[in-house]
Amino acid sequence: MLRAVKLEGDAPVIDGKVDDAAWERAEPASGFVQQQPDEGKPATERTEVRVLYDQRALYIAVVCFDKEPDKIVVTQGRRDADLTNTDSVQIILDTFDDDQNAFLFGTTPLGIEHDGQIAAEGNSGGTQNVGGLTSGFGAGGAQRGALLGFNKNWDGDWRVRAQRTERGWEAELEIPLKTLRYNGGSDRRWGFNVMRNIRRKNEQDFLAPVPRAYNIYRVSMAGELVGLELPKRKDLRAIPFALAGFGQDNTRTSDRTDALKDIGLDVKWGITPKLTADFTVNTDFAQVEADEEQVNLSRFDLFFPEKRPFFLENAAVFQFGQPQQVDLFFSRRIGLSRAGELIDIVGGGRMSGKVGRTNVGFMDMQTEAEHDPRTGRLIAPGNNFGVLRVQREFARRSNFGAIFVNRQATGEFAVDNDANRAYGADLNLAAGRNTRVFAFLARSDTPGTLGSDQAGRLYTDFRSNVWEIRGGYTQVGERFNAEAGFVPRVGYRKPEIFVQFGPEPRSERLRWIRKFTPHVRMEEFYGFDGKEQSRFWHFHVFEVQQQNGGRFGIQVNDNADRPVRPFRIYAGRDGKVVTIPPGLYTWWEWAPSLATDPSAPVWVSTMYTRGNFYDGSRVQYNVDFGVQSKGRVQAGIGYIRNDVDLPHGDFVTDLVRVKATYSFTPRISLQALVQYNSQTAQTSSNIRFSWFARSGTGFFLVYNDERDTFGDGQRSLGRALIVKYTRQFDF
Repeated sequence: MLRAVKLEGDAPVIDGKVDDAAWERAEPASGFVQQQPDEGKPATERTEVRVLYDQRALYIAVVCFDKEPDKIVVTQGRRDADLTNTDSVQIILDTFDDDQNAFLFGTTPLGIEHDGQIAAEGNSGGTQNVGGLTSGFGAGGAQRGALLGFNKNWDGDWRVRAQRTERGWEAELEIPLKTLRYNGGSDRRWGFNVMRNIRRKNEQDFLAPVPRAYNIYRVSMAGELVGLELPKRKDLRAIPFALAGFGQDNTRTSDRTDALKDIGLDVKWGITPKLTADFTVNTDFAQVEADEEQVNLSRFDLFFPEKRPFFLENAAVFQFGQPQQVDLFFSRRIGLSRAGELIDIVGGGRMSGKVGRTNVGFMDMQTEAEHDPRTGRLIAPGNNFGVLRVQREFARRSNFGAIFVNRQATGEFAVDNDANRAYGADLNLAAGRNTRVFAFLARSDTPGTLGSDQAGRLYTDFRSNVWEIRGGYTQVGERFNAEAGFVPRVGYRKPEIFVQFGPEPRSERLRWIRKFTPHVRMEEFYGFDGKEQSRFWHFHVFEVQQQNGGRFGIQVNDNADRPVRPFRIYAGRDGKVVTIPPGLYTWWEWAPSLATDPSAPVWVSTMYTRGNFYDGSRVQYNVDFGVQSKGRVQAGIGYIRNDVDLPHGDFVTDLVRVKATYSFTPRISLQALVQYNSQTAQTSSNIRFSWFARSGTGFFLVYNDERDTFGDGQRSLGRALIVKYTRQFDF
């Protein structure tokens, strides 16, 4: 338990050095214990945490003592960067003391701002954000927006300063109370926990101990922050934007260049201490990073994550179903066609928060009708999207709820019965300390075409320090149609199971090994006629996680697929098309993999896959190589090559991705993403300069370029240069 001390004088100066007289009034909390590598033992380095507050803000000081300060590892230097492979601290505030939901704030010795929202202890639809080690270039970027129970894309209004000192490194955080949701009054208690990462030792220390099976998202295991006397929460903000630039589309026969200019407004209103309303007019997302390209060698749609800030804030409230498999609501359907074409958003609103022990969320968005400027083809009529979500918490760490999702065509291009509705009920039950049960039942209605159908799932998850066992059953009807969601396949029954055995060696000779993690995953898809549709049996027979964060192993996969009609697996720019005929195909493949220490100045991650593929064969090379220096420079190149040999035709795909970031300061950075796809014979570039001010607002300069490399030379397909400025005003 940590007591927060109310300030009676001036607030501490936020400069990254914990030496103000105000901090002397706060009793420090220490006594951190290890989660890794030696669970339960005292931390190898001392950490002290102090908390002060006044009527305006919460102040947190962290002193990370280090006997070898010259060996502190810093690899990240920009806002919201991943904190796994750098020295860092993360702090959670369970402001409603409900053991499920919390705000997270983190930083590094460079003082970057890393924040997010935790929902249902990091669980969503039977899938848990467990954190841990990540290797592979772009791993963080690829998952940005792929929400589970942790929303790292929430940007709060707060500030932090940190610096290295003779004691190690120190950080001071100032979090305005209006940034948080809480109940005002005296003698308030919040859930509170702190995790410190000592990267050179790959050591994770907690103020309130958390078992190895979990991470800091385990809100119910947090300690307590007491002694808070809080004012009534007030929050009214306006965030206008102005945009200017030009766009050039060289695929047009005339009028290739357009002047770009626009203005818009977002408003945030704290209706009650627990309930917030957001409104947006003439919404724009010009500053959002580009999608990372993928090569699709299956007959189902690929998942591209949501990255637009308005839809990411409080997004966990609207999640329902199984992430990326049976999502009843997927916000990327708003303002983007299935082909990725932009559709103007007129505006909309969202209300989210808590009423008692009930989480509530309501969203309504309106889009414009959109036509292809080259052909005049109607891409989509105007549409109204509405979502209503409620979720009742009960019995500590459990909840049940319901959702209703509606898409209705509007305007002059709408036709009769152009609508779709999906709705359902779900349960997230903490059946014990280590076991959870998830279930949902959903229905869709599509007037005039598909009619109605159902989908459902029952799933259980057990975790301990050594075992991880998950299994369940999913069924999706043949006419199930959630048009405002993401459901890549329908008409199946799917049993699944995952088992992992993760012992940690105790022998001194094996101290370089953190954990053995052999595991098995099996998924079977059956049609309602009882025939097998697809199979994926994954046997990771040997996998070793090293103490330095690297890993290596070998896996074997047994696959099956039964397309009922021909499907195109490859369509090259040269006109070559390869089609898989209907039938049952089975094949095996094997894949060794290796990843070096991801916090090192130079690292590599690679996987080689070889085996059969449908009625032919495939060899895949997947290599990521990166360099990083002192949190300022991060650069890398990723290369994926598929060499496929089929009786129906041979083909090769090459996907190259180059990413680079230079962080001038934690708030000022220059990022570049350049991609080449041999299948489309196109190169795309996305270069972004960001100067953040408050809560994700600031100045952005974005340059986009697309080029056609087919044949001799290169041909510009289009380019755009955009300047955007946003600013937050508080009332």
